[in-house]
Amino acid sequence: MIKFFRKIRYDLLEKNKTGKYLKYAIGEIILVVIGILLALQINTWNTERISDKKMITYLDNLKDDLKTDTLAFSHRINFYKDFLENKKKLLSLSHFENIPTDSLENIFFPTYGNYEINTTTFTKISNLGISEISKNDNLSRKIYEYYTSKLKYFNSFINWEIEQTQKEANYWFNNQDEYEVSNFFEFPQFQDVNTNRQNLIKLISNPKGRNYLNSDYERKQRVLSVYQNIKKRADSLILGIENELINK
Repeated sequence: MIKFFRKIRYDLLEKNKTGKYLKYAIGEIILVVIGILLALQINTWNTERISDKKMITYLDNLKDDLKTDTLAFSHRINFYKDFLENKKKLLSLSHFENIPTDSLENIFFPTYGNYEINTTTFTKISNLGISEISKNDNLSRKIYEYYTSKLKYFNSFINWEIEQTQKEANYWFNNQDEYEVSNFFEFPQFQDVNTNRQNLIKLISNPKGRNYLNSDYERKQRVLSVYQNIKKRADSLILGIENELINK
């Protein structure tokens, strides 16, 4: 092809057809420019195609991570609902004579539902320096909010729940001297069963014990609300990502 164009230029110059040569040269330049523009456009299309393919993969992986989250959130929500329902029944009582001792122990037994949000895909995206997860700006913003500010807020509540529960556990098992907590090693207890039971009732009835119990109940109500809110956001993101993938 190059030899063909050179031959035309040579023939025009040889025949002293300068005007036609100039027109031909301009035409050739235009053709070269068009070729360059087409090549650039094809390269842009390929780049966008590769970028879109990666974006689809990231969104699909994010959806999987979020589904893992929502499943765990559902378990924690059910756990806290059951816990609060059972504890409310015991805290609402003013007399404990007809309540079994092991049920009375459950009123202060320390427990919590911990969970770490799955950040596998988002961490990978962040490490790659990708700032645009989706061409849908609203969806991208919500994704970044979920894995930054909402994640930080969620973690602060879970850490607070763990720290306070451990603090309360230290009181019930180590710092109080009223009740000898049942052990799992069949070691002898130095209080008889009836005395120990009465001391347990005294322990969970005095102001300090009640304050710990009420504090635990109120805190777990707030933690339940945090789990419900974060699950709602995760569900919304899953729906947004699914809609985005459908339109790809």
